[in-house]
Amino acid sequence: MQIAKYSNYTLPDFLEDDDFLRFVINPSLNDTFFWQQVVAAYPQQKEIIAEASKIITAYRKQDVFTNEENQSKVWLRIESSLQKGEVKTKIFTLNRFLRVAAMLLLISSIGIALWLIKGRPNEIDTTYGELSTVTLPDGSTVVLNGNSKLTYSNNWDKNSREVWISGEGLFNVKHINKDPSHIKPSERFIVHCPDMDIEVLGTTFNVRSRHNKTNVGLVQGKIRLDYVDAASGKQSIIMKPGDYVQHAYKKALTRMILPVPEKITKWTKHQLLFNDATLAQISEIMTDDYGYHVDFSSPDLANLKIEGEISVPNVDELIETISTTLPVKIIRTDKNITITKLNP
Repeated sequence: MQIAKYSNYTLPDFLEDDDFLRFVINPSLNDTFFWQQVVAAYPQQKEIIAEASKIITAYRKQDVFTNEENQSKVWLRIESSLQKGEVKTKIFTLNRFLRVAAMLLLISSIGIALWLIKGRPNEIDTTYGELSTVTLPDGSTVVLNGNSKLTYSNNWDKNSREVWISGEGLFNVKHINKDPSHIKPSERFIVHCPDMDIEVLGTTFNVRSRHNKTNVGLVQGKIRLDYVDAASGKQSIIMKPGDYVQHAYKKALTRMILPVPEKITKWTKHQLLFNDATLAQISEIMTDDYGYHVDFSSPDLANLKIEGEISVPNVDELIETISTTLPVKIIRTDKNITITKLNP
């Protein structure tokens, strides 16, 4: 599925889209993650997507639609999907079909409820500036940074341990494999990002996945990255402790060594850490993790750099550091910040 396909979809378009219909009726983790990406890329479509979802799921609560055109479209699709390949021996009217469906749902409501609870993916969201520690079903933990989302399923008994992340998280993965030469499906641990997959056995690593690019830093253990390179297609690399990589979809991957890899976890202690950072890099963190809106009075200000290391416990001290280090003036109103040149 292509995200760009849905940029200008109307309500009837969504009601007639097979992939969207499958997502609403019986979503998989991949489906959920994909539609989260659609909403993130095209926020103007959020209300239309929500309305289309309500129309499709309305049959669970009532047997009469207020919009006859949508009623016909949706139920023809649903009836078709429920009767895959079956020869119809009797033609039901729409209202008749709705009543039968309602009766079946009522009779099996308890079973359906239990199935939904077990099969529904878990989603954990953090607000700007919030840190949250998530304990996964196997005992592994993930510390989520502000404005981040983690999605996973409880059903890890037969499948591999898989999670989907948008934002930043520090993973501490529980080691359950006993034989490195023979890894069972349920022993694999995979982190899905938009532009790569990360597979681990037992390790501590940091993932930051925003703006269609992913940064991965390995603190301890060993992980494998699977990604798509612009020139050579699908690639894999093995990371060792201290390795740090940056990658965007179908772009060249860059790799460097961190002298003190533990420093990339400072944010989990509400510590803001930068090294030789430009104002553009600093403002990106303030925007993505803390919800600030930063404006520059002239574009060249974004390239100003603070040499050396900055380590502060909050945004207030970060702003103070910028003001005292660079020839700029910072005007702050709530979550809005304007950076201008300091008058000589």
